[in-house]
Amino acid sequence: MINTEVSKKEKVIATAIKLIVANGFNKVSTAGISNISGVATGTMFHHFSSKDDIIITAYKTVKRSFIAQTANHQNENNVKEDLQSMWIDLIEWSLIHQDEFRYMQQFLNSPYYSKEVMSQDDTWTSLLAWWKAAIKTGQIKDIPVEFLIKMFSSVLYSTIDFLITYPEKKEEYLKCSFSMCWDMVGVDQ
Repeated sequence: MINTEVSKKEKVIATAIKLIVANGFNKVSTAGISNISGVATGTMFHHFSSKDDIIITAYKTVKRSFIAQTANHQNENNVKEDLQSMWIDLIEWSLIHQDEFRYMQQFLNSPYYSKEVMSQDDTWTSLLAWWKAAIKTGQIKDIPVEFLIKMFSSVLYSTIDFLITYPEKKEEYLKCSFSMCWDMVGVDQ
């Protein structure tokens, strides 16, 4: 029974992501999500209290999956190599999961993205600690970590967006884009 309910919750999230990417937050209804996912409305509201809850839970689910791509690359010995591996893995994940990437972008530029939502989200904790440690070792520029992450993310998201539009340029721009990013945040020793 538990596996079925988890599966239904995942169906609701996956359907919400696809519908919102295609139509925007305002044009997607809970009835539409229920209908297309094949999950009864009552079951859906057993898992989620509202449409907003579905939207925020979907974002946290996508973000966890996105950030999970960095987990195997967080040691402090060679920050440049680790960051490049993260860069490639995050881009590869996003190219495979384009709806999820687009959803994350829509969410980040919506009223749903707020300090309150972010304060309840701990998906960045280990990555934030890695950035802080990299600054302490002198391998990353000593500027406020929140700013560094914002700049890194901006270049990363722009690169992903570019490669979604021009997939044939992936090999050419993977290394070039990381080099630009490293010049922005890294310290060569």
